Formats: sequence, C-alpha cells, structure tokens
Amino acid sequence: MKRKFTTNSRLVNELFANYISTFAAFCELINNALQAGAKNIWIDIDYTKDTELHPLIIKAISIKDDGCGVHTSEVSHKLLDIGTANKDGGKGIGRFAALQLGRSVSIETVGYSPLERNFSKVIIPIRFDMFGKNLNVTDVDIDTQEEILGSGSHNTYYKVSITDLYDSTVTDLEPKKKIIDKFLKINIKDSIFERYPLKIFNKEVNVFVNKSKIDPSDFLVCEPIKKTVNYDDKKGKNHQVFFDFMHIKKMQKIKVFLTTRNAGIQTIATGFEFEANWLSPKIGGWFIYIHSDSLRADMYRNIDLDGLDEEVKCYKEFIKQELNEFFKEKNKEFDNFLDNLKKDAFYPYKEKTSSHSKVLLFDKVAYIVEDKFQLLKEGNKIREMIYPLIDRSLSNGEFENVMKNMLKLNNKMVSQFSNLLERTDMEDIIEFSDKVSKKMEDIEFLDKLVYSEISKNVKERKQLHKVLEKMLWVFGEQYNESTHLLSDRGLAQNLIELRESTLIYKSSRTDDNINEIKESNVKSITDLFMYCDRIMDVEAREVLVVELKAPKVKISPKEVGQAMKYAREIEELGAFPDGNFYKIILISSEINGQVKYEMDGRKKSNSNPYLYHKNDKGNIEVWIVKWSDLLENIKRKLKYMSIMLNVKDVDVQEKAQKDFEEIDFGKISSTLKKVAV
Repeated sequence: MKRKFTTNSRLVNELFANYISTFAAFCELINNALQAGAKNIWIDIDYTKDTELHPLIIKAISIKDDGCGVHTSEVSHKLLDIGTANKDGGKGIGRFAALQLGRSVSIETVGYSPLERNFSKVIIPIRFDMFGKNLNVTDVDIDTQEEILGSGSHNTYYKVSITDLYDSTVTDLEPKKKIIDKFLKINIKDSIFERYPLKIFNKEVNVFVNKSKIDPSDFLVCEPIKKTVNYDDKKGKNHQVFFDFMHIKKMQKIKVFLTTRNAGIQTIATGFEFEANWLSPKIGGWFIYIHSDSLRADMYRNIDLDGLDEEVKCYKEFIKQELNEFFKEKNKEFDNFLDNLKKDAFYPYKEKTSSHSKVLLFDKVAYIVEDKFQLLKEGNKIREMIYPLIDRSLSNGEFENVMKNMLKLNNKMVSQFSNLLERTDMEDIIEFSDKVSKKMEDIEFLDKLVYSEISKNVKERKQLHKVLEKMLWVFGEQYNESTHLLSDRGLAQNLIELRESTLIYKSSRTDDNINEIKESNVKSITDLFMYCDRIMDVEAREVLVVELKAPKVKISPKEVGQAMKYAREIEELGAFPDGNFYKIILISSEINGQVKYEMDGRKKSNSNPYLYHKNDKGNIEVWIVKWSDLLENIKRKLKYMSIMLNVKDVDVQEKAQKDFEEIDFGKISSTLKKVAV
C-alpha cells in the first residue's frame, strides 16, 4: 500500500538525530513501549562475533513490546505524521529515534481497532536516505504491507528493527550517531537497569535482552529505600521531593539521578556523582533517583547553572544535605572505628605531621584491614607493624600491591607473620623477600631466554652474554656482587688467549656433539665466554670462567676434554698465579649419553652434582652443567625460601616521595559532580 509522510523536510534532521546519544535514542523506543502499556519488552542485539571481520560491534538491533500496537486505520495519524507529538497510545516523535542508530528501520505492528472490531498487521520500511535535504516529505512514497487478520484474538505488539548502522564515515562527522559503550554486551543490562530500575524492580515491566531477563536481584543488595522530604523554594513554596535509594552490587560509585515524568514515564534528566572524604570504604555503590512533581520543569535544564540561578543553587544544596544525612547514618560503624583508631598507641599520626589527604586515605585503608582481621578490636600487637607498613606504602607509591596481598592473608598467616616478627625485624624480612623475589624473576627470565624464546628471537640470545654478566650468582651466591671484569687485565687476556687455543673448534656428528635443532638462525649463534674474580684475601682470588656452548652444541667427551685441557694449561703455565682458585664451568642445553654416564658415576662420591674434576692442589675445578638442571635447582631453593617466608616482597626503601598534597579531600565535606547520562 502506498502511503506518505505528513510534515516538511526541515523537521527530518531535527527529529531523526536529536538525542544526546544513540543510547538516549534507544531509550526513547523503550519509553514508547511503556507508554503503550507494554508488560514485556524483548531486545535483541546482533553482536559481531570475534571471528568476524566487521567494521561495527553491532550489526542489528530490534526492540519488541506487547503493548497495544497500532491498527492499520491509525497508521497515518500515529506513525506517519512526523509533525505531531501524538502519544495517545501511539509512538510520538520518538518513533523516529531509531533512525539515529541506523539507516534502515522496519516497523512491524499488530493492533486492534474497537471501531472496526478486528486486528491488523502492518509493516513499514523506512530508510534515512529517502529524505532529501530540500525534498518535501509529502512527495516520499512509503510502501507499506498491511492486512486485516482473520477472526479470533491476536496478540498485539510493536516491533522496531534497525539495520545498516552508521560506520565511522558518518559518526566522525555526526558523533551523536555513534554506538556508545552502553550497548556493549557486558554493559547493556546494567545500562537499561540504571534507566528503569523502579519499573523493573516493581515488576511493572519485564525486560529481556537476547532472551535473558533482567533480574533486579542481579543488581540490588537489598530493597530500595524510599524517603520523602519537604523542600521550601526561595519564594517559600513547599514541594515534596521523593528519593529512591538503591544499593547496587556491581559498582562502588554513588550515582545521583534527577528525574522527570514524561507521559507517565519517569526519565532521567541529569546525573551526578556524590563524593565525600568521610565516607566509609564499605558504603559501596548506590543509585539514587530524585523527583518532584511540583518543581518547575526548567529547573533540570538549568541545573548546571547554579552560579547564575539562585533557586538551582539552593536545590542542589538541599539535595547534597539530604545525601549527607543519609550516608552519615550508614557511616556510624566507620565513625566509631575512627574514634578508636586515633586513640590507639600505634596510630602513626599522633606525633608526626603528614598531609591531610594522606591521613584520610590511611584511615580508610586501616578500616579495610580492621574489617578483615579485627586487629584493633582484639588488641592484636601486629598492628605495630601493619600501621607503619600502610603509612610507608602510601608514601612510596606501593599502596595497591601491599594492600592487595595483605588482604589475601588468612588469620593463620597473620598469626605466623606476627610470630615471625618476634624473632626478626620487619626491615630484614622485607629486604630478604625482596632479594628472593627478584632472583625468582631473573631465573624465570633466564629460563625463557635460554629455551623458550631462543628459537624466536636471535637478538635476545645475543644479549644473553650481558644478562649473564649481571647474574653470575646462578653459579654461586659468592658471585652476587661480582662484575665480569678482572682487576688483573693481564690475567684476563691470558684466559681469553688460552680459551682461543683450547676451546674453539667445529662440532661434528662423529663426536656426537651436535644438538639437533631446526631453526637456521639458532644454529648460527656462537659460544659465549665470561669470567670474573672474587677477592678471597690479600694474596688470593677466586676466578670464575664460564664457557656457554651454542645451542647447536651438545656436551660430549670432546668438549669435556677441551675443558680439562684448559684446566691443565692453567695449572702448568706460569702465566696463572698459583695462589688463585679457578672454577671452570662448561654449560650447555644438552649433554650426550657418554658424559651423562661419567657424571652419574662421579656424583656417587661427590656432594656437588656438577663437579667433574678437581686437581690435587685443590685450586682448580671443572664443572659440567646442563642449563635445565641448574635452573631447576635454583628455582627449588628460591621457592623453598619464599614459602618459608610467607610474605610477598614489598619494597619500602626510601624513594622519591609521592604525597597527596594536590588532592586535598578535606576542603569540602561532599560534592555533587555532574556527569553524562
């Protein structure tokens, strides 16, 4: 059937993209459903799958309600008259809100006419591009599909389907047409509940998103708290103001919404966030809806002009004071704790001075700890350590990590920690745990460098020399502070020259010293050679020599023989002082069967699993080491130490001071900060 719009084209753009956002336009469609008496609303959103290549996160949106629908006899008046704001069972100008989301809209409805005593079904396709800038809308033909349904009863409904959503070529120029984050799969239910909490909570309407019902119990901690307060405006006129307080599960912010009634539907006019420095950390998240049926309508439009409008300023102050009273009542437990905390002998700010904002933050953190461990209530002396730790972590910027892990401790762990503090100082515990944790990180990195990443990134292997120079402690804690340079340059040169004459050769299959690897770039990586010394006394030093074989080389009797020759030359040549102790470590990622056999035999008589040879004088040792064995042994020792410690590493050494002077929470008791809705 051919039908036409009735209006002029000047109104088209004004009406089709007139909402502050696409979600606001979407909510207008929900409002239309509520105005039509819907008890159920079904929303279906076709999200783009992760595997699909699509420029948008959403491909299509539809919203269907079981309201009264529109009969074919009223289509022209209720659906196609753009210039009217008809809401009497129809859809008002909001019926065109869908065109702010997508270029193509289909309206499908079944309605009943009491005059004609029948049901009809109507389908109306609309595309945004059918309207030209200067085209008279009455010239636009609308091809509708209309039929009178057979006898009997039919379910009335109204459905709007939106496709061909706007991409960036449009939204970059017209931001109001961009699909915002409120539509995301993880946000959509929260966003809808935030807009219509009372309707949903009171079961006035059931809302389904992709067949899943929005359940108030998923959002609310308890039933809403209602409060009615009298407000006297500047002229002395009294108004009743209604507050609905909703304790929300999924968030920590306190959101305040000023609402109005539009055709019987409570809609959000503006929003704020309520903040106060004295709020308990356990207050949690709240939605607070405020409305008054007698306040002037422009109050909400001018709400952010409180500096110019005295009435608006007074109304905002009234709201803030009511919120203060409500949350101060909820805050009594926290207030009582603060009274006791500030009297406590271990409270860190009795004598020393600190920024007001830092003290406020400390008080809240101490309350969180108290809520879990009851340290103050039970007089647990561990707070002598905990309170200074919190104080220092706030100063050093380590607050988040310290608190995160402190709150993971169970009561047994707290007791063990308290007993440990009786036997040692906190500084020693932290310093020790810091070293253990850093070494564990180093070992994990080295493990990946030697094995996991070597076949993927040659550059990392080339840097292994520099990494190991700073990690020589893996070959013994005595090398923890050693550098790769020898103080005796002549000795260093002699070691290098000796290495070139004894340890450099080509591997071969005959010697069974080729490690089978596929990556050609790995095969090209060469051996590494390192050395350092450790002063033992005024006349002697310990010299560490490390020969790290390339990935392609498997330690065989040939490599062992060369290491033995290197040791023998050091003993026989006069270039190497007799007073020194030499430790030669031959290390690779693999050892062949024959050497393993020899090593297993030697282990039976030696506590050092890596020692292969020690000369008669006892000043030269040769070690044969497989990387995986060395790393596993170190990991085992570090893990044992970290488990025994039972405390996470916390760095509380003095660093550049980070204070909170620029964020002084104490300047005002509470604030209402305007936010987008």
